Amino acid sequence: MFTVLGVPAHPLLVHAVVVLIPLAALGAVAVAMRPVWTRPYGPLVAAGALAGAVAATLAKFAGDQLQAAIDITPSFVPVIEQHARFGLFVVGASWAFAVLAIAAGLLGRRSRGSAPRVAGALSAAAGLVAIAAAVLAGHTGSQAVWGSVAGWPAGAGG
Repeated sequence: MFTVLGVPAHPLLVHAVVVLIPLAALGAVAVAMRPVWTRPYGPLVAAGALAGAVAATLAKFAGDQLQAAIDITPSFVPVIEQHARFGLFVVGASWAFAVLAIAAGLLGRRSRGSAPRVAGALSAAAGLVAIAAAVLAGHTGSQAVWGSVAGWPAGAGG
């Protein structure tokens, strides 16, 4: 299992996801609303989205390794499986966001007309979807880890 200083890498990588994707998505929304910001900030948004997608992918792989390495009680299996499905959705949504953010940045620097605006709007929308996916994955992950500690049964909501 992939670890960092003896700690499973999954929770550490997840923190990169929950910082990078929302920051890049907010940047994408700002750039979409103010297209003149594309030239100076488009590359930063694209880099943040790409880093978020890489972090999401690594977190998914590390999460799969963590799941294989621990004993999961039968009552937690549905929660863990749901968390894994949402994690896979985060990976897909974050890569779609990264591709669209890169396209928006390139089109904003090289093109005129409606194409940069459309790409910027699509990038912003994809970023918001990636945020929603990360929230869902994070919520189910926290239920799996902290649900019974906080006093509610896992899977019951919070």
